[in-house]
Amino acid sequence: MNFKKAILFSLLVAAGTTTFAQTSNLRKAKSSLQKYDELKSAGSAELGRSNLTTAKEAIDQAIAHDKTKDDAETWTVYALVNANVATLDNSEEAATAAADAIKKAKELDADNKHGDNLTIAGQMLGQFSFNQGVGAWDKQDFKTAYKLFGNALTYLPGDTTLTYYSGLAAIQSQDYPSAIEKYKELIPAKEFSAHRSVLVDLPKLYLSTQDTINALEYAAIAVREYPDDNDAVVQNIELNLIVGNEAKVITDIENQIAKDGNNKSLYYYLGIAQSAANNSDKAIEAYKKAIAIDPNYSDANRNAAATIINSVRDELNAVNEDKTLSNADYNTKVDALKEKIKGALPYLEKVVELNPQDSDALRSLKGYYDFQQDEAKSAEIQAKMDALN
Repeated sequence: MNFKKAILFSLLVAAGTTTFAQTSNLRKAKSSLQKYDELKSAGSAELGRSNLTTAKEAIDQAIAHDKTKDDAETWTVYALVNANVATLDNSEEAATAAADAIKKAKELDADNKHGDNLTIAGQMLGQFSFNQGVGAWDKQDFKTAYKLFGNALTYLPGDTTLTYYSGLAAIQSQDYPSAIEKYKELIPAKEFSAHRSVLVDLPKLYLSTQDTINALEYAAIAVREYPDDNDAVVQNIELNLIVGNEAKVITDIENQIAKDGNNKSLYYYLGIAQSAANNSDKAIEAYKKAIAIDPNYSDANRNAAATIINSVRDELNAVNEDKTLSNADYNTKVDALKEKIKGALPYLEKVVELNPQDSDALRSLKGYYDFQQDEAKSAEIQAKMDALN
C-alpha cells in the first residue's frame, strides 16, 4: 500500500517536471526570440542567428509535447520563430511552417489574445512572399511573381504597393483581366503615388481585352480625376476617335491645343474629327498646322491630300450628275476642280518621298495625274508601281 503510494507520488513528480520543462521551453523560446528581435531591430539580424536557433530548438520541443501542443501561445511563438527563419534564410519550408502555425494558432485562440503577434508573423510572411516575387520578377518569371505578390497580399491586404506590383506582373505576363482587377482596386487610393498612372493605363488594359466600352468609361474617369494631365486627356481623345465619336471630341481637342499648341498629334486628331464632322476646310487647316510643326509627319500629309482629293471627287460627282450643264459650263467647272486638286500634290509627293514603296500613296498620285490628264507623269508613277510588284 505504501509502496503504491510512493510509486504514484513518483509519477506525479515526473509529470510535473515534464510540464515544467515544456513551459520552460516556451519561455526559453520567447526569451531567445526577443533577443533576436532586438539585434534585428538594430540592423544586426545575422548576429542574432544563434538566438534564433535557440528559439527554434526550444519551440520545436514545446510544439511536439502533448501538454503544450494545443496551446495558442505555443503556436503563436512557433509562427513568429519560423517567420523569422524564413526571412533570414530565405526558407520556403520555414515560411510554410509559419503559415500553418498561424492558421493553427487562430483556431486555438478563441479570445484573440495573440492577434497582434499573429499579425506580425503574417506581415513577415507577406514581406517574405514579396521578396520572393521580386526575385521572380528579376528573372522575368512574371507569372510566378504575380502568384507570389498575391500570396503576400493575403497577409498584407490592401497594401497599395503590393497591389500595384501584382498588376504590373499580370501585365508583363499578358494576363490583362487580372491586371484590370488589381488596378481597379487602386482607384479609391487617391493618395497612392502611382494613382495617376493606374488610371491612365487602365483604359489601355481594357483595349487589350477588346473592351472599348470600359476603355472609354475609364478614360473619362481618368480625365475627370486629372483634367490637366496631358496623357489622360489625349488618351480620351484617341479612344473616342477610335470608336467613331470624332465630332464629340472636337471641343476637347481644341481645349487641349490651347494648352499645348506645339503638339502636332493634337492638330492631326483635330483634322480627323473635323473631317468626320464634314468640315473639310477645317480638317485641311488642322492638318496643315500639324505639318507646319513637322513637315515629315507622314500621316498628316496623307490625310491632308486625301481630304482635298475626296472633296474634289464629291464636287466632280455632283458636276457629272448635273444634266443641265452645257459642255462649256461643264468644262469650266472641271478645270476649276483640276486647279483645286493641285493643293493635294505637295502632300502626296511628300508621302511618297518619305516612303517610296507606299503603294497606296503611289496609286493616289497616279490618280491625281490621270485626273490632270498628264499621261507622261501617270506612266512614270505606273512604272514605279510595277517595279514594286
